[in-house]
Amino acid sequence: MDNQLRHKIVYLILASVMLYTLYFINYKFSVLSNPVSAAIVSISFFSVISIIIISIYPELLNPNRNLSKVDDYVVFIATSTFLIVSISLITSFGTDDMEYIYQALNYLFSGKDPYTMIYHPVSVSPTYLISGNIATNYIYPPLSFLIYIPFYFLAKLVNAPGYYINVINVIFDVILVIMIYIEGRKKQDPFAVLPVIFLYLLSAVAIPPFYGVNAVIPATFLLIAYLRNDKWGGISLALATSFNQISWLALPFILIYKIKDKISSFNSFILYFIITISILNIPFLLMNFKDFVTNIFTTDINTIPVGDLGLTVINYSGLFQLQPWFFTFSEIAVSLFLIYIYYKFFDIIKNTLWIFPMIISWFLWRTLTEYFFLWIPLLFVVIYKMDYKLSSIHVNVRRDIGLPFLMLFVVLFSVGAYAHESYITSNPIRILNVQPLGKEPISSILIEVKNIGNKPLNITLVRVSLPDNLNMIWNFTYAYVPPNSTSVFYAYAPYYNESINSTVFTVEVYSYYYFATYKVNVSNIT
Repeated sequence: MDNQLRHKIVYLILASVMLYTLYFINYKFSVLSNPVSAAIVSISFFSVISIIIISIYPELLNPNRNLSKVDDYVVFIATSTFLIVSISLITSFGTDDMEYIYQALNYLFSGKDPYTMIYHPVSVSPTYLISGNIATNYIYPPLSFLIYIPFYFLAKLVNAPGYYINVINVIFDVILVIMIYIEGRKKQDPFAVLPVIFLYLLSAVAIPPFYGVNAVIPATFLLIAYLRNDKWGGISLALATSFNQISWLALPFILIYKIKDKISSFNSFILYFIITISILNIPFLLMNFKDFVTNIFTTDINTIPVGDLGLTVINYSGLFQLQPWFFTFSEIAVSLFLIYIYYKFFDIIKNTLWIFPMIISWFLWRTLTEYFFLWIPLLFVVIYKMDYKLSSIHVNVRRDIGLPFLMLFVVLFSVGAYAHESYITSNPIRILNVQPLGKEPISSILIEVKNIGNKPLNITLVRVSLPDNLNMIWNFTYAYVPPNSTSVFYAYAPYYNESINSTVFTVEVYSYYYFATYKVNVSNIT
């Protein structure tokens, strides 16, 4: 297969993915409720047509058949279309994170410390705590709201809704993709356009920036930190770590990468990293040391576990329940093991640094989609930069890898078994029966719960799950269960769209960390 044919195939794949994404977006978001957005998405169809034409006749753009120039045109069309469509799709904050960011800026410019204030989502679903309350503190480092200041003021100036600060997420998504493309273009690689395909797929399926997912911002800064060995690299690493905690997972690996690679400007890199971290964080640290440290260095174990991948799925599905502290323990243990592996075998695996944060993410209490997909775009650049002519290096696999891995496995298995046994023996909740009330769609149920413990039991949360909607939190009447007794209480959907239109669903009842699961099959109920 010649190089020109490869380029044409990649263009056609990009056009196909764009077409699928545009269709999926108009399918997912109501056409009637968002007519302007739907119209822009529909008109974007002609961007797809233009790329298809280019894939067949690239010489129309460049008679000299300079395919790198043609790539530039294709990427420009695709990213411009993405930018316009994404901005048109911004119709809400999308997530409570984005709404809290807007509230944090309101507090900041009212002369109040964002880390001492109470937050409450108004237009989006909240993050629930296992106590039954919702998350009301701001828990992210300062750059997570400071970076939105330009569009915050712009929205105020033109009297636009506050949720337009999501434009920053979209812009950074495009910047990240263009940066990755530029790195691939340096090698005249026909697959340099692939990150644009990835951009469309992720936005359609997993982490849409126009819907309040801002993981692309720290990813962009991490990429700059990886590419630059000077002060700008240090500044970018500080910006990433000052945006959210998930980027902290990459911090030790980037520092090892810079140290072991023996960059000449490492002192400048680390100096500007420290200076930038200090400038961004110390002012808020001085405002209220306790609240800042408590909020920033908190763990997620007070929130209800969520995720479609990871150890937490095995836990909250009820298959193998664990004490919450085990997640923190396993995260630390696995991190130390991976840091050792990366440092020990740096000369062999130095370009795998983004894989390690992905592995660590698997052990988190909450494994949101972006926790995994955040690292994938960065791997494109690693592939472009890899040297495939490495000299052979001999490794004592049994001593240097096998033994440490065996020790890690034994520790995790032993402590995990204890955490499971401890949870099972101390969990007092049992669901005896769930009785749906009325016909489909079911909006209320009666739940019979037994307390097998010797202490009174307060029910804190009722969670109803369907295959396509995991985290429906239902309201319920006050439920107090005396020791060694049973109680029946009433639970109901807070909104009509959280009613159950299925014959099979699952109910989980929480009392803080402890929960019980009950699967309901309406067709079997007489």
